[in-house]
Amino acid sequence: MKRIILLVVVAVLGVVAYIAYPYLKAYNIKDKSTNASQLEISKIKFESGISIQQLAELLEEKEVIENSEDLVLLAKMKDQESLIIEISELKVEKEKWKTYNDLLNNIIFQNNNALNTVYVEYNNVNSIEEIAGKLTRNIDLDSAELTNYLLDPSTISSLGFNETSYSTFFIPIKFEVFKDITKEEMLDKLKNYYKSFWNEERKGKAAEIGYSQSEITILASIVYEEQKVKFDEQPKIAGLYLNRLKKGWLLQADPTVKYAIGDPSIKRLLFKHLEYDSPYNTYIYGGLPPGPISFPEPQTIDAVLNYEKHDYMYMCAKPEYSGYHNFSKTLSQHDVYAAEYHKWLKSEGIK
Repeated sequence: MKRIILLVVVAVLGVVAYIAYPYLKAYNIKDKSTNASQLEISKIKFESGISIQQLAELLEEKEVIENSEDLVLLAKMKDQESLIIEISELKVEKEKWKTYNDLLNNIIFQNNNALNTVYVEYNNVNSIEEIAGKLTRNIDLDSAELTNYLLDPSTISSLGFNETSYSTFFIPIKFEVFKDITKEEMLDKLKNYYKSFWNEERKGKAAEIGYSQSEITILASIVYEEQKVKFDEQPKIAGLYLNRLKKGWLLQADPTVKYAIGDPSIKRLLFKHLEYDSPYNTYIYGGLPPGPISFPEPQTIDAVLNYEKHDYMYMCAKPEYSGYHNFSKTLSQHDVYAAEYHKWLKSEGIK
């Protein structure tokens, strides 16, 4: 009888050991070191949709780990054996890949984050309210909450801007964010891009021209409104305006008048429009307007920083639908082009 009981006990212990062994092994694997510290690569690329088994085999092949089955076993013990890797690359984060458990946790983290990220962008906007609306279109953050935060005087002053120059902080860009991003994190994203855009090279070019970053953006906003279609012409337009500024001439930029009046849809400016009293009306006030009249694209800011050097002082739209302009060095030549253009406007029934 004792022999039978002993056999039963041995059998039970055997079953328990058989069941427990994978867990004990997984527990030991958890703290097993990887080879991540020795890696010289920053990313590991693969096709999205692979299994954790396939990824583990790839990591073994890349010598990140010694045994792919150990990582798979650990995933099984963490109920991740059916994990599908939706991303197409892993960022090698050595400090977070020290052990097998660290590595697996980071894989899960990177994979989940990819499922929780979206691209946001804004362009063709006329206000910070519109910017907030576009940035929050596909995320959890409320548009009104972001608008109020961005327009808070303390936010503006913390960035080193005043109410007039603040719009120059916003440079249209497409970037990736988490769907649950906070308003503070969104501002950090915008701040980081502003700093990265205004690198030492661009700041150096602005200094050579003799204007601050905000002033360059103000001029770019005028150039952008003058030419939104044929971007290749923007450096020439920028050069023309800089010529006028250097000589102390009025800019006489039509888009600034439309902005001052508050009606960008005007197709043909009349004398009564040109006499509209506003610091933004460059037919009346010299120099640059106090703030930007739009949110210029990055390439337009670069067009100003890399302006075309020439002697043109005047420009007039060509009498056609090409979108380009005729440029002149003298008023007499400009008057010829202007007459041709106005004649064409009349023939087209444009008032």
